[in-house]
Amino acid sequence: MTISMPRPAASTDTPLRLRGKVHPFLTVEIADVAVQELDKALTARLASTAGLFRHTPAILDLTALPASSAPRVADAVALLRQRGLVPAAFKAHSAEVEQAALASGLGRVMEAEPRQNLSAERIRRPPVIVSEPVRSGQRIYAAEADLIVLHSVSPGAQLLADGCIHVYGTLRGSASAGLGDDASARIFAKIFDAELVSIAGLYLGADDFPAGWAKRPAQISLADGALRFGPLP
Repeated sequence: MTISMPRPAASTDTPLRLRGKVHPFLTVEIADVAVQELDKALTARLASTAGLFRHTPAILDLTALPASSAPRVADAVALLRQRGLVPAAFKAHSAEVEQAALASGLGRVMEAEPRQNLSAERIRRPPVIVSEPVRSGQRIYAAEADLIVLHSVSPGAQLLADGCIHVYGTLRGSASAGLGDDASARIFAKIFDAELVSIAGLYLGADDFPAGWAKRPAQISLADGALRFGPLP
């Protein structure tokens, strides 16, 4: 859906357009714990991601926080900013937590319209094919599609797709598949040497990868609530 501001009759251009579009934001689920405990958990998590989340926009999932936790919301937002994330929006159930999040400069998440037929086959666009090496600092997103990279991916690069990710060279950097909560998505790499992988929002950093998969052909899938590594056929 695209929402455009009315076009002035005497001009062929408009100075502003508003678009309702899904973007691959990082979601940070915050539990009802003290800020010091949150700081420890966040520091440990970011240490295993090689700085890939620095300057990444984030949605704060505050739905687990009761009204009594509202005074801690501002400190949690400040903590994420100090650690290099960019808190942008939030979800909350408590009115008090919602008001605290708004006062901290966050916006409400624009919830997608509910699907009418949850059993219908997912709509997919043609795959996004990248014919050049993906260099450090590049961020490529395949919306409603698979992402196919015919060359290698450098450290610090980010691959994101609503569908599967295929890399026919060496996969370094990060690869996040199934961004639309598609638990059937997979990541395929001719040579696996990634810094971080995720499927349907479940992340693993390099320090958490099972032993024996570095610099080998691999595929990653999501099963029983965990990321599973396996060989290519």
